[in-house]
Amino acid sequence: MPTAMLAGAFGQRNPGDEALLRAFATALPSDWDAVVASAWPADTTAAHGVRTVHARHGVAVARAVLASDAVVFAGGTVFKRLSPATGRPPLDLLAKALGVALLARTTGRRLALVGVGAAPLRSRTARLLAGTLVSRADLLVLRDEESADLLANAARRSSPFRVGADAAWTLMQDAPDERAGGDEVIVAVSHEAGGRALVDYLADALAVVAASGRPIALQPWQVSGEGIDDLLVAQAVAGRVGGAAAVLDPPAGLAEARARFRSSAVVLGLRFHALIAAASAGVPFVALAHEPKLAGLARRLGQASLPPGTPPGVLGRRVLAAATEPGAPAAAVRAERAAAEEGFRLLRLLLSAGREAEPTDGLVLRPLENT
Repeated sequence: MPTAMLAGAFGQRNPGDEALLRAFATALPSDWDAVVASAWPADTTAAHGVRTVHARHGVAVARAVLASDAVVFAGGTVFKRLSPATGRPPLDLLAKALGVALLARTTGRRLALVGVGAAPLRSRTARLLAGTLVSRADLLVLRDEESADLLANAARRSSPFRVGADAAWTLMQDAPDERAGGDEVIVAVSHEAGGRALVDYLADALAVVAASGRPIALQPWQVSGEGIDDLLVAQAVAGRVGGAAAVLDPPAGLAEARARFRSSAVVLGLRFHALIAAASAGVPFVALAHEPKLAGLARRLGQASLPPGTPPGVLGRRVLAAATEPGAPAAAVRAERAAAEEGFRLLRLLLSAGREAEPTDGLVLRPLENT
């Protein structure tokens, strides 16, 4: 049985990344097996029933590449600098991704990057790494137009990229749900939006919300128990707003997050996949866009987006206003899901060497040539 090695931010106790893994494992051709590079292999095997290797053990990853027929970068922002909070060199992710890609291509394995994203790459080294990785891919489908524009500039590429959507949309087959409605404001927390400084900022913004009388719930998404994580930020913010906010358990997955959001008035999203869950629940959201991908998704879904430097009072008032506005249009949600499915059709076409051709409608190209 042919095997695809799936690479991504798996095993890091983030329900969004775990949703990506579930989507990719399901989307592989029926006669293909998967082996997953994971930060916590035992947890990933238990949760998904797949074979795993430790993502940070270079020799084990190399052996998995050589034992596979294809390598698939399964979503996530591959083309980026890492935050100092990770404790890793800024270009460590990009450099290791390129190392895996070069091993795959020089040994005759197929290489696909599907539903991946990009952040600003300002250094010459970062641009060189990105351009080399792009040039080695048999299939490259980006997550959004913002990523295509950023990567075109970084990689000095003249031809346009295929633009699809985040693969987690394929798990939202019944979306958008009918909105149940409610008064609650839910904040999907991400410590990556600012760490300790984020606590004061969110507390000041939520003070405006609390003064309106609306209940507030803080929902951590990634809880590692190591250093500053989403739970610690949520607890600290709750303490600052004087008992006006409850702290929720992390969602077990996107379906659970969607179900919780359905009874809310609005979601303030610092987590990308929380925005997908909110949109699929028919609930309006405000994206605090500390990464380009949040702003891009808000744009595509016709929802509010504010940069992190927005004055906290302005953010609080915008959240209250959004609570009275409609959620993402059903047509926009369906378009995201269709684009994600199209990316998977192209992936299956590559892996089957054209033997399992499926009807394709094509993907948006960005940036357009000569524009």
